Amino acid sequence: MTQFEFYKSFLFVIELLVAESLYIYRFRRRPWFWLRLVIGIGACFLFAWLFPVLPGNPFLFALTFLVIFLFTVFVAKALFRESWFTVIFCCFAGYTTQHLSYELYNIMLVLMGATSATGFYGEDTFLQIFPNLLIFAVYMIVYVVSYFCCYLFFSTKLSPEENIDVEKAFIFFFSIFILLIDIVLNALVVFNPADGVEGVKLYIVIVGFYNVLCCIVSLYLQFEVALRRKAENDLDLMQKIWDKTKSQYEMSKENIEIINMKCHDIKHQIRELETSGGVDPNVLKELEERISIYDSVVKTGNECLDTILTEKSLLCNKQHINFGYIIDGEKLGFMRKEDIYALFGNIVDNAIEAVLKLEERLRIIDLQVKAVGEMLYIREHNYFADTPEVGENGLPATSKKDKINHGFGLKSIQYICKRYNGTMEVEMRDNIFYLNIVMVPYERG
Repeated sequence: MTQFEFYKSFLFVIELLVAESLYIYRFRRRPWFWLRLVIGIGACFLFAWLFPVLPGNPFLFALTFLVIFLFTVFVAKALFRESWFTVIFCCFAGYTTQHLSYELYNIMLVLMGATSATGFYGEDTFLQIFPNLLIFAVYMIVYVVSYFCCYLFFSTKLSPEENIDVEKAFIFFFSIFILLIDIVLNALVVFNPADGVEGVKLYIVIVGFYNVLCCIVSLYLQFEVALRRKAENDLDLMQKIWDKTKSQYEMSKENIEIINMKCHDIKHQIRELETSGGVDPNVLKELEERISIYDSVVKTGNECLDTILTEKSLLCNKQHINFGYIIDGEKLGFMRKEDIYALFGNIVDNAIEAVLKLEERLRIIDLQVKAVGEMLYIREHNYFADTPEVGENGLPATSKKDKINHGFGLKSIQYICKRYNGTMEVEMRDNIFYLNIVMVPYERG
């Protein structure tokens, strides 16, 4: 078996499958996944071994590896319950990563003294691919470091809960075009080296670095477009949430005013009944105490904050939650009403959701808003049952099954903080969740 046959049928397949798995392994798997995986891997090796070696010219050699790659795409589709676009996106990223590592390894061979980087296209036996332990060590180091860096800078950006969406698909296909040109250029270098040993080395190193740059640009374009689209979708969804929040604020404000008016009238009627003496005073007293719950409007010095805290206080009272707050609402005058409603609504809602999972004695929420010098401090803490998973940007991930339409509470809080030149920190220790926000009043971002 020649070097090329061994590389094509075995080593290239391993490199490619490992690289593709870096990007797709977290996505939704089909039933009987492990059985499918074993069969799929075997099929890839068998296909690569049976695929004929095309006549020796650079374009046909490049086509050989492209066909093997396309076969792995079909195998990946059989393993994962994702759209064709998502599978192609991940597999192509894997192919780019593999080729990037291959180019770097070839450059290292030349810099170590090899007179030619024909590498795995040679006609020698496969035993000469790694003639000594040093070459094998270099191979392992280059591939491991390259794969790890690509995983760290690109793969971790993918979210298995969200479909990969590229609005401007031509940029994605342009990145594919870049890689294909790079592969063909590499084949041309291999089959048409420059004259002279030093010329060969310089020629291969220069073109090799160019090919590496092409791979990096290809990955950057591919993920930049996908992530930009994801950010735009998140922003659109948050904008819709804010629009809805603004309507909810107006409705809540009106409802609370109506309830307070009705409760106020009922209390007057109760006093008239007490005066007439026609009803048991104890019954009237109990009835008045119950109504007084709905007649207690929070007064913080900020009308919008009063509305949201009154609404949440009623909810906490119903759920037997001890909701305590020390707030100087006048210090929030620099913020838009809809931002105040969204910010504190999300803060309290997240806390309520967390403490409802606990026994009643631990259902405690504490909220503070105060100004220190030119800084505004917002602090909230509450108990929680189980430590949540860490999601994007180091924020706790939502526990709801629908990850796409939920989990925007902390994102929304963070975005509002940035709008007002603020920062947000989240800390979880000893089963207590701490949320700390610092803002710079009167300097809207």
